[in-house]
Amino acid sequence: MTNSDLFIDTDSKLREFLDAIANEDVLALDTEFVREKTYFPKLCLIQIATPDLTVCVDMLADFDRAPLFDRALDPETAWILHSARQDLEVLFLQDERSPGTLIDTQIAAALLGYAPQIGLQGLLMDELGVEVEKGHARTDWSRRPLPEAAVDYALDDVRYLLPLWEKLDRRLRELRRADWFESDCNNALATPPIAPPVAIWSRLRGLRSMDENQQHAALALVGWRERLAQSLDRPRRWIMSDELLARIARTAPRDIDSLRAVREMPPRLVERSGKAIVAEIKTSRDTGDNGLLEQHLNQDRPSKSALQRLQAQVQRRADELGIHSEVLATRKEMTEMLIGRPSERIDGSWRDSELQTLVTSDT
Repeated sequence: MTNSDLFIDTDSKLREFLDAIANEDVLALDTEFVREKTYFPKLCLIQIATPDLTVCVDMLADFDRAPLFDRALDPETAWILHSARQDLEVLFLQDERSPGTLIDTQIAAALLGYAPQIGLQGLLMDELGVEVEKGHARTDWSRRPLPEAAVDYALDDVRYLLPLWEKLDRRLRELRRADWFESDCNNALATPPIAPPVAIWSRLRGLRSMDENQQHAALALVGWRERLAQSLDRPRRWIMSDELLARIARTAPRDIDSLRAVREMPPRLVERSGKAIVAEIKTSRDTGDNGLLEQHLNQDRPSKSALQRLQAQVQRRADELGIHSEVLATRKEMTEMLIGRPSERIDGSWRDSELQTLVTSDT
């Protein structure tokens, strides 16, 4: 393929590219999308790199996407991405499939001592001495034609992933952490690409200070907001902010007049959705979600002193391993361990053996 073929926007270019990568079992990927004004991300580009090619596939062009997804999602093909969570979500929404094998260079870097959220630019500079352009991060990727500089920026996001992974992989194997890496990537793949309402609800500020009825009301409102945001394809915050949702749940209005009285309640929201909001609150205790509430809130709490001791022990062990303490266990995960409810990231993973003796010695 020639340089003019690096921006793929026709069926013929796509067929030529897929023929060229037919025997590749590892693909470096990245995506560019926009979602500031929508609930669902609008996929604009997929960047793909192999040892010999680096291309942008224009996902707004008029061509058949099925061959691309069938090739990329071959169970025998591994994907290399950096900070894969959003890319996996965006691509799952296109085809409702996930890759058979994930290689996330951000996860690899964290196991080698980098900060858990290390960006690709910093990692490329540290590991490969490569400086990439940062000036197009806020590009409107739905714009056509895209400026050539923006396309180059997008290509840089995958151009160096393969040599970066080769270097990180060697160091992981030298430290005997390849199994750790595989476990963490498998855990990332097993995480639902689209957060369920209960996960969004569990992150509401002030949830633990609500009584049980208010928590049920908050969960019902989160589910209602998700359904409406999806049906309108609008950001959930445009429907109702988390702060307003929590105030409504605490007030638990039983009619339109009491809903209007909620502090900073937008009149238009009452007019448009007041009846639905009140109905959700009235029926919120009838959903049978008691188990979900208990599971996500974990009302049992360890003593402050026990948590502080475990934090200090985890920090010491992380220092010995040369990694950041939150890579080993977050504060929330330590709390869950102390009450006997380890998260899936901990339970049965390499972290389990690293941490179990610390918990045992503290209890």
